[in-house]
Amino acid sequence: MDTGQLTSALMWRVAAITALIDVPLVMLAAKWVPGELFQKLKWYLVGAAALVYAGLWGTYGSIFYWEAVYAAIFPAWFRWLLPLAYGLLYGALALVFWRVSRLARRRQVVWFILLGGMVSLVGHGIGISRGLFRVPMLAETSIASALTFGVFEFTFYWCAIVGLGAAGRWIKLQFH
Repeated sequence: MDTGQLTSALMWRVAAITALIDVPLVMLAAKWVPGELFQKLKWYLVGAAALVYAGLWGTYGSIFYWEAVYAAIFPAWFRWLLPLAYGLLYGALALVFWRVSRLARRRQVVWFILLGGMVSLVGHGIGISRGLFRVPMLAETSIASALTFGVFEFTFYWCAIVGLGAAGRWIKLQFH
């Protein structure tokens, strides 16, 4: 798979596009997931986060971008453990974010999603410290543009996690 090379200009553009997608998704979540429903989604969100991140890391980390990016950051033996490790990590983070978000008086689901977006800074910061921007695919990308895109990228994922969690609960209620 030809992965090409990313540039800062491209990253800024996709960050802006992703932000334009995120805003209405967060607004929909705020409207359709009130506090009382958010409280009931605890384990559905944990499961959805684990599945989403296991899927992302399995597809992109272990397969599509292993050679171009992740082989420079992780040891070879970890390649096929990425989905399991990151699925478990982000499932645990969903539980932490759910608990922290419940402390908010209003719009708990928005806090949950925003925490999910901001965790990108931690993960990508670790990647940067391990040489993420030394790989040819990212060598022409500024750290600021990549981190900005990462926040909006992860915000999108956490919107999907809320949607999957709510759908999972709805499906369960239909069959019980």
